[in-house]
Amino acid sequence: MKRLAYIFGFLIALLLTGIISAALPGVMEGFSGIVIWTFLGYCALIVVAQLFSAMFAVRKMVESLFDEYYERKKASRRVSLR
Repeated sequence: MKRLAYIFGFLIALLLTGIISAALPGVMEGFSGIVIWTFLGYCALIVVAQLFSAMFAVRKMVESLFDEYYERKKASRRVSLR
């Protein structure tokens, strides 16, 4: 089910880039302009996905740097009260 949602989202994003490319006025006209703008939109989609992956990896690296500090802070010792 989750895979179907991802595929559906990808197809919607791909169609939206095509629609946006057709609506943009510019120097490029005709079918080649639509193809070029769709290709650029697809490249932008890949760059954004890689950016999210990189941000997730950096977050994990920063968490691992401070993991030792949090482990020491959480540790407690028994105290005997007499």
